[in-house]
Amino acid sequence: MTRLASDHAHRVVGLYGDPTVSWSILLEAELAAAAPEPEKLRARLAAAIQQYPHLGAVPGIEPADDLPAVRARFASEPYERAAPLVRVAVRADAPALLVAAHHGALDGLGLLALLGILLDVPVSSAATGIGERGGAKPFAVSAVQRLAEAVFAPPGRIVPDRAAPSSGDVFAAHHEPRLRLGAPGFVTAAARATERWNRAHGARTARVVAALGASRRSGAAPEPVHDSAFFRLRLGSRAADVAGLLRVRPPEPDFPARSSRLARLGTRLLAGRLGSTFLVSNLGVVSTGDTVRSIAFYPAASGRSGVAFGAATTGGTTTVTVRARRKDFDAPAAARLLAEFGDAVRDQAPPR
Repeated sequence: MTRLASDHAHRVVGLYGDPTVSWSILLEAELAAAAPEPEKLRARLAAAIQQYPHLGAVPGIEPADDLPAVRARFASEPYERAAPLVRVAVRADAPALLVAAHHGALDGLGLLALLGILLDVPVSSAATGIGERGGAKPFAVSAVQRLAEAVFAPPGRIVPDRAAPSSGDVFAAHHEPRLRLGAPGFVTAAARATERWNRAHGARTARVVAALGASRRSGAAPEPVHDSAFFRLRLGSRAADVAGLLRVRPPEPDFPARSSRLARLGTRLLAGRLGSTFLVSNLGVVSTGDTVRSIAFYPAASGRSGVAFGAATTGGTTTVTVRARRKDFDAPAAARLLAEFGDAVRDQAPPR
């Protein structure tokens, strides 16, 4: 079953799955009390995987004394065939739990569900989900349009801050007082941050295409599964009415069960021109009782810019994040990009 789970996870990211990235998504929970012992965590994880075999083999529970180093490794290491599809690390001092998974096995709400299982507490999100809204066009039509776009008019990008032969990603997170802001507000903030960043680097911003991950199910009682949709929103050179676009725009069609060798080759050759300007994913207002102080969510960073913006709210804290390709952004650059995003988020948030 492990091998089948692995194959299925890799198929889920589909034809457009950027072959240069690991497709590892991460959730970092700062705990309000001592973290569970590794033996308890592994027992709970083993029971969950027995119930949800699509999660693959049972991994070990790693120490996270150097949490940034473990985070970077969890994010960048490929999920090899038949290897575990879930990664867990725990830090005892300044208690924290780091949970990562292949995006083909779990989506953001799935990671939240797994966090609840590991901590043995009920976890929920106020996310309502989009239901069973389907794509408006067949996959083949969408694929041709995406390939033509990549060749003739690729989406704009967030200007790289450097060019260095580095692998992996860099991460930045910032805590804000609780923000009343939904997915459209975060997408608009990301578009504004992109414009400001590019302007500061002497570049104009055109053909902005926002990618947005959205769950099909509500977050009231999440399970550790993947059940999400993917939207591509053309915003032009300035942020558009994102809420209006989301009301009328269908999600991208699901990927076929198989793809041809020629299609995979084309995807690899055009990886730098496919995708979107950035990706945004918001876990919403998350309830964990008094167990978790804050949650930093790092979606997969792919596409033209290799930049993903994340958000999650727990208690009185909203945590916004940036994840970016290390070859284009170093840690200080990621922090500056996050500062732009944070400023734009505060501009979008309604008055308290």
